[in-house]
Amino acid sequence: MTVADIPFVTAALQRYAPFIIGFIILLVVFELMRIPGRLKAKAAFSRLSGRAMGTVTDYRKERYLRNESHDPETGDSYEYVTIIRYQFEVNGRIYTGEGEGNGAFWQKDKQMICYDPNDPDDNCTLYYLNSKTKSHFLKTVIFFFVVLIIMYIAIVGLAKLGK
Repeated sequence: MTVADIPFVTAALQRYAPFIIGFIILLVVFELMRIPGRLKAKAAFSRLSGRAMGTVTDYRKERYLRNESHDPETGDSYEYVTIIRYQFEVNGRIYTGEGEGNGAFWQKDKQMICYDPNDPDDNCTLYYLNSKTKSHFLKTVIFFFVVLIIMYIAIVGLAKLGK
């Protein structure tokens, strides 16, 4: 990249700055709106303080309706989740459960299970618990910066092609 390319890059970044700032604001507002729900879920799941490594006995993919569309052109949107059956041991006794689990190939056999120490029959996967209680703000910010880097590389690449 030469000094001659810098005005083009600067101009392009200035042109897209409102969109970038708007995108950042939308991400922040979206994550802030999700905080109350995550706090309620965290309180609801607080009883599941026990942890045990569970053995996955069966798994399947299921399709859930995420968004029902009333427009026939756009159609409904679906989400695919991995439902696992698992068993785990607490104080020498085997308990079983079924629920949403991590579909990653390296976690096909074992997954961490969260359970109520007073009633181990009340349990779920750590994957499911985290999906309901953890904020994904950091992941969103990292994704945003990756998009910015890709945009910057594209703008510099276009500047070189434009010469």
